[in-house]
This record gives sequence, C-alpha cells and structure tokens, in this order.
Amino acid sequence: MDTDIYTFLWYFVIYAFFGWCLEVIYQAVEQGKFINRGFLNGPYCPIYGFGVIIVNETLEPLKENIIILYIGSVILTTVLELITGFLLEKIFHQNWWDYSDEHLNFKGYICLKFSLLWGIACLIAVRLINPFVETFVEHIPKTLGTVLISIIMIGFASDMIITVLAVIHIRNRLALLDNIAAEMRKISDYTGEKLYNGVENSKARKEKYEEKYEELREKYKEQFSKRKFVDRRIENAFPKLKIDTNQSFHEQLEELRKIIEEKKNK
Repeated sequence: MDTDIYTFLWYFVIYAFFGWCLEVIYQAVEQGKFINRGFLNGPYCPIYGFGVIIVNETLEPLKENIIILYIGSVILTTVLELITGFLLEKIFHQNWWDYSDEHLNFKGYICLKFSLLWGIACLIAVRLINPFVETFVEHIPKTLGTVLISIIMIGFASDMIITVLAVIHIRNRLALLDNIAAEMRKISDYTGEKLYNGVENSKARKEKYEEKYEELREKYKEQFSKRKFVDRRIENAFPKLKIDTNQSFHEQLEELRKIIEEKKNK
C-alpha cells in the first residue's frame, strides 16, 4: 500500500466515510431513526479511517492468512479504541461512550463484543473493499485529486475546531446543569422537610424559597433553549455523554424535569 501523504489522506477520508455509514446503519437498526454519529459533524468517523490504515499497514504482509489477519485486526482496533476513549476523556474530561453494560468490558472503554465486530469489519475492509479503494484512488487525476483532498481536509479541520468549541460549551453547560439540579433538589427537600415537621410556617420564608426555586428553574430553561445545532447533534450522537463520573446530559434533564414535576404537585 503506497503511503505517500496524498494516498494516505484519500484512504483516511474514504474509510472514515465508510465508518460513518456503518455507524448510521447500526444506530438506525438499534434505535429506528437517523443519528449523525461520530465526534465530528461531517459524514466521517476518523477512528475508522485510522483503524483501517493501521491494520492495512501493519498486517499487509500477512493479509492472506485470514486467521492472523482477524486476530491482528481485533488487537489493533481494540488498542486504538482504548487509547482514543482514554485520550478523549483526559482531554475533555468527558466519557464519550460507555461499554460498562456489556460483558467482558474494560472500564467502559472497550468490550469483547465490539472488539470481535471490529475484527470482522477490518477483515471485510482489507480483503474485499480495499482493492476497489486502491483502484479508485489510483484512477483519480492527480491534480484534481489534490484539489479535492485539500478542500476536504480544510473542511475537516474547520469541523474539528467547531466541534471542539461546542464540546467545551457542552461541558460548561453540563457542569452548570449539575449545579442547578443540586440546588433545586436541596431547596425542594429542605422546604418539604420543614413543612412536614411543622416548623416552617412563615409565609415570607416559604415565598423566599419559592422565589429561589423559580430563579433556578428559569436558569434551567434558559440553558436548555440556548442549545445550538452542534450541541444537539453531539447530545443525540452520544446520549451517554458524561462529565467525569456525573450524570449524562439526558439523565440530568430527566432529574431536573422530575424535580420540577414534584414541585408542581406539592
């Protein structure tokens, strides 16, 4: 496999796109709707592009041996997913996927089920798809191909910047929502306890807590309405997205709605 930068970039883009298609199909089957999966907004999942290239480069001399190719693919893609998940968490302080509910997982980063599936995917890519990809790239006129891949990579870089800024924004909002939920729960529990014990009979004090509660409720509504397209896309693509070990965005919203509903019914 020719590994000059031009060829490398084309293989990366093509397999990143194929990976995105695979993720969309999987989510459509799993959830019955279209979800733009992947860390970035465009139709590509970089981890697939890197994964196939690493497998191809590393196992090229052994690709005729299906067993070795499969085992090697499982090992390489599992290590890649582990490193990617770990780095994303350390850089953004957020968990992007969680395999904790799967059998034989390691800290939610990887699990046996998906490692075996990645091996099958790479086997198909290397043995069946890659020959067509090589032929396709070879037949692209070099000048046209250079212009096209340059435009694509500029778009890719722009997408990366936009997504990183959105992730930082989401992280800050998750932290704020977490604080709002804690304050609302504290006020709700404190008020209910005092009323139950017959201690808080003062109308003025009750109104003070009601006012504080409404202020927090408005902050929650404001933060929810501020969501941008990129924010909503990331939240839908990663419903289990968590900040450190706290709740996911959807779990936070559910708790806030529950607190508000409880308050209404009192």
